[in-house]
Amino acid sequence: MKKNGKLTLGLLALFLVLGGCSAGKEAAVEPKQEAAPTPVQVEPVKAGYIEISAGISGKLAPSEEVKVAPKVSGKIKDLNVKLGQQVKQGEVLFTLEQTDLNNAVQSAQAALNFAQASLNQSKTSSSQGVEQAKNSLQQAEKSLQDAQRNLQRMQQLFKDGAISTQQLEQAQLAATNAQIAYSNAQDVYQSAQKLTGVNVSEASFNQSRVTLANAQEQLANTVIKAPISGYVAMVMGASGEIASPQATVVTIVDTDPLKVKANLAEQEVTKVKVGSKVNVEITALAKTAEATVTAVSPVMDQTLKAYPIEITIPNPSGELKADMVVSVKWKADASTEKKSLIVARKAVFDEGGKHYLYLVDNNVAKKVEVTTGKESSDLIEITSGVAEGNTVVVRGQTLVKDGGKVQIQQTGN
Repeated sequence: MKKNGKLTLGLLALFLVLGGCSAGKEAAVEPKQEAAPTPVQVEPVKAGYIEISAGISGKLAPSEEVKVAPKVSGKIKDLNVKLGQQVKQGEVLFTLEQTDLNNAVQSAQAALNFAQASLNQSKTSSSQGVEQAKNSLQQAEKSLQDAQRNLQRMQQLFKDGAISTQQLEQAQLAATNAQIAYSNAQDVYQSAQKLTGVNVSEASFNQSRVTLANAQEQLANTVIKAPISGYVAMVMGASGEIASPQATVVTIVDTDPLKVKANLAEQEVTKVKVGSKVNVEITALAKTAEATVTAVSPVMDQTLKAYPIEITIPNPSGELKADMVVSVKWKADASTEKKSLIVARKAVFDEGGKHYLYLVDNNVAKKVEVTTGKESSDLIEITSGVAEGNTVVVRGQTLVKDGGKVQIQQTGN
């Protein structure tokens, strides 16, 4: 019994040893698992330009702003617009009460009619007076001629001793009186021709006509129209209130285009000219819009020690609003500036005071040292270390290892 028990235990131990060896061999031939590829986002290296920030920030302003007030004082009758309303040039904004001015027009018209009648009467009377004076002058002239001929005849008779001295003197007196009568008739005729009465009536008529025109203009000024097309930015009046030329009732702004006024230092103003394109970043909308330099002052503002410029931004949709804060970046001039290799700024990282990025080739990441140049808020120039068309990691760099496998999740433009 003891021998059989020992034999059984021995066989059992042998089986356990053999089983352990077999399991060890199976474990030794099992394949080793590889690490999963790291997900990354990539973009290509491009040839392009770096937009340099001009360090200018400002606010958008309307291209035109008009404060509208009436030309005459009066009570507001109808106010036809409200805040934010779009209006067209010539559209009625508000009207004033017209009763008093209507009465003034009617009164001026009546005065003009009276002046016209007086002028007509003066012309008629004057015409008759001129005709009478003319007839009198003609009669005086005939009498003078007769008296002068009679004087000549009497002088001859006196020489011949045919008449007395008294008769000659009577002929001389008659000629003298005829001359005086003729001169008086000339004065009367000339006075009649001057139409003094007509001139007075005509002056009165002209004054009445001016008075009527002024009254009509004042009446027309009670209808206030939009001087420009745009949007109502402010309404300061209400129906029933008194409006005057000194107080703005409605403010209209033209917001297409908008503009930015800025001041450039001497070294910056040489980079721009009228027509230069710039990018304007609108902080509130987190977007960028293209704009155009429309004015550059040829002289420096001595107070600011800078050159004023004006930038115009199209705004057909009305999305941009006046007073939004913006910053300006100059676009590179392709005619004078060479292209450079650029990548997303986020692709480059620093280690030990040097710049690196990861290139991707056949889904394998390679850590490459690069030299950088100009940079903007989102792009950076690479002067050495990469070539145009290389693929670089722009997101996921912190998880990537040099030589490690990567899985491209998204490729940028």
